[in-house]
Amino acid sequence: MPVGFEQIALVGEKVRLRPIREGDAPDAYRLVDDEAVLANLAWDGPTDEAEIAGTYRRWVAEMKAGEACHLAIESADKAGLIGCIDVRFPRHPQQADIGYWLGVPYWNKGYMTEAVRLVCYLSFRHLDAARAYATVFVGNNGSRRVLEKNGFSVDGTLRSHVFKRGQFVDSWFLTLLRSEWDASQGGFSPRYEDIVVAKGE
Repeated sequence: MPVGFEQIALVGEKVRLRPIREGDAPDAYRLVDDEAVLANLAWDGPTDEAEIAGTYRRWVAEMKAGEACHLAIESADKAGLIGCIDVRFPRHPQQADIGYWLGVPYWNKGYMTEAVRLVCYLSFRHLDAARAYATVFVGNNGSRRVLEKNGFSVDGTLRSHVFKRGQFVDSWFLTLLRSEWDASQGGFSPRYEDIVVAKGE
C-alpha cells in the first residue's frame, strides 16, 4: 500500500473514477438519502449535507495519507458524482476491502460493474493487493451480480454480520484473488489512467 496518493484518475467506457472532494457533498446527499440505496448499506445514512461534507474532508486527508482510496464515480461523458466506491486495507496491507453505492437513477446501466472493474485494476496493478473482497447483504442480488461479473466468488455467508435498524442482517462474503483476476481480466486496462502514488522509503 503506498503512503499517499498524488493523483488517481481512471476512465472506462461508462464511468470515470477520481478522488472524492468536499464539494461532492451536495450531489452525494441528494443521491444517498434514498431508502432504496440506504437499505443495502451498513451505514444508516447522513443526518444532513454538512455531515457528508465533514466526512469527505476527512476522506481527503486519508487519501493523502494512503490510508484508503475514496473515489467518486462519474459518468464518463459528464462531470458530477453519481456514486462512490472505496478501497480500504483495514486488516492486512494486501487485502483490499471494496465498498460502494450508486444513485438510483444510474442503476442497471453497467456503471457499477465497470467501477468495480476499475477498482480491481487499481488494487491489483497499483496497490499490490493479493485479494479483493466485499460483503453484500443477503438478498441484494444486484450487488452480488456486479461482483460476480468481475470474477468474484461467494465464499460463504456471514451470519448476523451487521446490526441495522434494530436487527442483525446476514451478508454474503465474496472474494477475488489476484491470480483469478490475472486469468480472467489480466488484459484489461482503462481507457485512460493517471495514477501517481507516493512510495514509502
